[in-house]
Amino acid sequence: TGPWQYKSRTQGQNAVFERTPFKHWRTTPDFPELEYRIMREPSSRLAALLTGEVQVTTLPEDLLRSAESSGMKVVLGRVPGLRTFISMYCCYPVDPQDPAKGMMYPDSPLMDVRVRRAISKATDRDTLNKAFFGGKGEVMIQSHLHPRKDAWDSSWERRFPEQYGFDLEAARKLLAEAGYGPTKPLQTNLLVLAAAGYSGAQDVAEALAIQWKAAGIEAKLVQGDAAALGKQRDSLQLSNHMGIVGTSADIFTGITNYGSTIDIRGRGVELVEEDRIARQVLNTLDLAKIDQIWKQSGEIAFSQHHDIPLFWLPTQAVINPSFVADYIFPGSISGSWTHLENLKASR
Repeated sequence: TGPWQYKSRTQGQNAVFERTPFKHWRTTPDFPELEYRIMREPSSRLAALLTGEVQVTTLPEDLLRSAESSGMKVVLGRVPGLRTFISMYCCYPVDPQDPAKGMMYPDSPLMDVRVRRAISKATDRDTLNKAFFGGKGEVMIQSHLHPRKDAWDSSWERRFPEQYGFDLEAARKLLAEAGYGPTKPLQTNLLVLAAAGYSGAQDVAEALAIQWKAAGIEAKLVQGDAAALGKQRDSLQLSNHMGIVGTSADIFTGITNYGSTIDIRGRGVELVEEDRIARQVLNTLDLAKIDQIWKQSGEIAFSQHHDIPLFWLPTQAVINPSFVADYIFPGSISGSWTHLENLKASR
């Protein structure tokens, strides 16, 4: 059904497609053949791009400068979809249907909203953005809602600096109110794992641990097998942990998968009140009502510091302009780099 059709593949090396031999109903690609090559090393991808062996690739921020200085061009996805934030694995009701039964880990420091807010206040997003994303990240205000999408409340933008903005003194004060200080620092755990959608998540985690230490937060860096840690998380065994998330999910999937009892549990702070409101979406097709439900859910998440928002990230591709003039793609549909029929050949 697409403008490309399968031609061949070599296990572990490539997959090749060719332009359909008939006039496609939607569009005709400029290029007669499309080859996906599997090249895991960023330096190898850069070398292949510069020599003309490949014409389009992805590169981490530290290699983009080399590519651009050699005449390569960076193109960005048009939709704010790829995002990164920090989920907190700590706070799960024993029985989501009966809040009176309490929480599984009531003594976890992350149960205290003042602690969650303090960690956010101790996060220097501007420095992280410049160091790891070349200043291209859009500061995130809500992890699953965006100013240019549905269910947005403009008051969140006005309140964000005071509630979430970087302020070490405010972070120390919040921790003191929660019972922590120089003789009793806050101790927690930060998972050092790869995040979907962008490279360097492990480096970001290490930088966060250094930033938080200035506020009196001791974050132990936890490394290990991603599958094993994921199993512990999903079985609600993590009680005082955090982890960097990369995702491009829609509103419903994002809210119900990252800190909810509606779908997958264990992916973040589970707020019974927020879930009670969000569940109403399952029983209505009224778009206006759905919009209001997400706003109410979003307000609870915002005020209760459901997670630590970081950035909306641009999905970017690097093209060799000798071969490719432009590439217009959304950046967040069924994957990040889609609509390859939109690659325009240089004339």
